[in-house]
Amino acid sequence: MNIKSLFTNLGKLLLCGVIFSIGTVIGGMVVTMLGLQPPSMPEGMDQQSVMLFMLLESPLSALILALLARHLSGGFWARTLILFLLSWISNSVNNQIEAAAFAGMEEGFWFTVLTFLVPVLFVSMAVAWLFPPTDKSMFMDSVRSFFSRYSFGGWMWRFVLAAVIFMPIYYFFGMLVIPFTRSYYEQNMYGLEIPSLGKLLLILFVRSVLFFAVCLPVLIAWQGSRLNLLWRLGLALFYLVGFQSLLIATWMPWALRLPHMIEIFFDEFVYAGALVRLFGIQKETTSQAKTYYQMVSR
Repeated sequence: MNIKSLFTNLGKLLLCGVIFSIGTVIGGMVVTMLGLQPPSMPEGMDQQSVMLFMLLESPLSALILALLARHLSGGFWARTLILFLLSWISNSVNNQIEAAAFAGMEEGFWFTVLTFLVPVLFVSMAVAWLFPPTDKSMFMDSVRSFFSRYSFGGWMWRFVLAAVIFMPIYYFFGMLVIPFTRSYYEQNMYGLEIPSLGKLLLILFVRSVLFFAVCLPVLIAWQGSRLNLLWRLGLALFYLVGFQSLLIATWMPWALRLPHMIEIFFDEFVYAGALVRLFGIQKETTSQAKTYYQMVSR
C-alpha cells in the first residue's frame, strides 16, 4: 500500500465517521418520535462522554467492517446487509442483552437498539460502497458453492453444533476471569450483578444463536483463505462484542475492564476458529464453482 492509497483509505474511514454521526442524530430523532424511553444510566456514567467516544471510535468500526467487506462476494445491497446484521446484532443488540442480564438495565432496550440501527446501517452502506470486493462474484454463486460442500446429514450436525458452540467457549473463558472480577459483581458496583445459572444459560443460548445467524452470511460470502477469515472475523467479533463498549466505559476501572477485554479477545477468536473449522473454506473460488455448475447444467 503506497502513501496515496493510505491517505485515500484514511479519508474514506473518516467519511464513515461523519456518516455515523449523521445516522446517530437521525436515530435519536426516530426514537424520540416513537416515544421510547432511554435506559437508566449506571453509576458514574456520563452519557455525553460515551456518545463522544463512540463518535471518535466510528472510523475504527468502519475499518473493522472494511477488512471483511473487501473479501465478501455479492453486490452492494448483499454486502451491506451482511455487514449491517453482523455489526448491529453483535454490537448494539448483544450489548443491550448483556446490559439487561449483568447490569440490570432491562428498561430502554428498544430505545438503544433502534437508536443505533440507523447509524450502523448508514456506515454499512458506506463501507460496502467505499471498499468494493477484490473478487467480483455474485452472492448466489457463493450460496450454491457453500451448500454443495456437505450432505444433508453433514449440514445438520454442523448447524446444530454451530448454534450452541459459543456457550461453552464463553463459559470457559468467563470462569477464568471470575477471580479478578467477582468482587465488583458481588458488591453490585456500577450496577453489575451475577444472574442465576438458569438465566445465564438462557442468555448464552440466545447470544450463541444470534452470533451464528449473523456470522453464517459472512462464511457463505467469504472469498479468501481460512487464515484471512479467521483473523478478520475474530477481530470483528472481538471489537463489536466487547472491546468497543469496554473501551468507552471509562466510569469503570481498568482492573475490571482489562480482564474482560482479554476474556472476550480469546473467546471471540476461538469462536471464529470453531466456525471456520466447522464450515471450512473450499480452495476453489466462486468463479471456478460457477464454471463447474455451468458445465454440469449442460
